[in-house]
Amino acid sequence: MTVFPAVGRAAECAELQINMKAVADNYKTLTKRFTGRTCGAVVKADAYGLGADMIVPVLKKQGCRLFFVAQANEAAELFPLLRGGGRIAVLNGVLPGDEEFFIENDVIPVLNDLEQIERWSNLCREHERPAPAFIHLDTGMSRLGLSPQDVSDLVDRHSSLLYGFEKAGYMTHPVAADEHENPITKRQFDLFMKWYRRLPPAPRGFCNSSAIFRNDDYHLEFCRPGVALWGGNPTPEAENPMRSVVTLNAKILQIREIPAEQTVGYGASWKATRKSRIATIAVGYADGWLRSLSNAGKLKIKGHEVPYVGRVSMDAITVDITDLPGKPLKSGDMVSLLDENMTVDDVASAAGTIGYEILTSLGHRYRRVYTES
Repeated sequence: MTVFPAVGRAAECAELQINMKAVADNYKTLTKRFTGRTCGAVVKADAYGLGADMIVPVLKKQGCRLFFVAQANEAAELFPLLRGGGRIAVLNGVLPGDEEFFIENDVIPVLNDLEQIERWSNLCREHERPAPAFIHLDTGMSRLGLSPQDVSDLVDRHSSLLYGFEKAGYMTHPVAADEHENPITKRQFDLFMKWYRRLPPAPRGFCNSSAIFRNDDYHLEFCRPGVALWGGNPTPEAENPMRSVVTLNAKILQIREIPAEQTVGYGASWKATRKSRIATIAVGYADGWLRSLSNAGKLKIKGHEVPYVGRVSMDAITVDITDLPGKPLKSGDMVSLLDENMTVDDVASAAGTIGYEILTSLGHRYRRVYTES
């Protein structure tokens, strides 16, 4: 096993392992599944909290040349990683005052409204340089992107703006591609294609992680997968086609026996119905382990599920190991909170959230180890 240098604040009580080979394999899986020309990668929020400085070079080695981030400052952090090839697109677009940063550093904005398109077009004319930009067409998210009225106005009244810069492509954002039976994805795709036929030709991108696996008709010129790269299941109704990337191990701080009727944790929210063995583990909400897992989550230890009891606190969780067979656990033993048998999606389900939040919440108190296996 190759171990990359650990980053962040070292912590003896918990270790976060990030499997770089699994990231590479996941990108390969996505490029094989996608029939279009360009498979990009969404690496915003520090590659979903896993460390863009370590992961982006791995994706680049696999042939990825288009990286999406959310903000301009995230783009700047990628500059040293992409020397010798690679483009960066900023999903939030170009905000007033940031224009020169994009032009000077060859960063591609995703233009989300008519005002951004006008400013970018004028800027390119001033610099006598038709710099590239993506145009985001909002087909249902109602968050960022050109509305139906904006598209009509752009085509009917302001079409000259489209010829002041290079159109890197048109994109939209599926709102429910992870829901297999939801018809909105097909409606979004049809609307996207309808609008595209009114615009000057340019590459088209419809697919996020889940849409890649839904319908080959959605495979246009480029795609931008995100969570699937990190092991999230893009097809929740079926077996996960992606490799697990993250393993989180933490130490048992203490094991104690408590009598029936004894409560555990803040608020006395859990009460033992029998004599019980309680293990306290060194991970809490300060480490991104969500408080909503209180009395709801489970761990798998030696192949057996053990329930969380009591509330998740800042630095610790407590689990009931009374029924755990085999050799008794002891203080100092490491147990796994995340692995291929207890995935980010499993933990997210118990927490009432999504795997994205689990990944991006994982803090830097862990000792981080990058492996290649």
